[in-house]
Amino acid sequence: MSKLLKLNLKIIKFSAPIDTSMRKILFVVFLFFACSNPDNHGDLSIFKTPTTDQFDKWSNIDSVYKSTIKEMVDVYKKSGKLNFNGNPWDNKKFQSKYSDLTWRGLYDYYQYFTEVYNDLGFEEGEILLDSLNNRFDQLRDDLIIWKEE
Repeated sequence: MSKLLKLNLKIIKFSAPIDTSMRKILFVVFLFFACSNPDNHGDLSIFKTPTTDQFDKWSNIDSVYKSTIKEMVDVYKKSGKLNFNGNPWDNKKFQSKYSDLTWRGLYDYYQYFTEVYNDLGFEEGEILLDSLNNRFDQLRDDLIIWKEE
């Protein structure tokens, strides 16, 4: 659920008494605007392949999806093939462990580390990023060493 929708729901909930029908109407209006918000892109598990329509819409919002994010997902998929215990990318337990990771999350992570490198330079950026325990870094490592219990 988007931050805008959550904020609007809080406003509706805690403001002056409003009858139920008016709340429903306001909720639908806010839901419509939240869903049509261009910030709502990439909200699909990285284990699922977006439709051509979805991917084209995301790429229209930011071409980074086409130039970088898709390739990063492809690298993750290929990394799983290096695991001698079987490819975890296709394993439901593995997918469940990383079910919170989305195309949008990878996009945001890419934007973040790009900004860090631009602001701090490569060496200092590496030190900062290595100190973070990022879920995408965990995924990358687990793709190679994961073993089903």
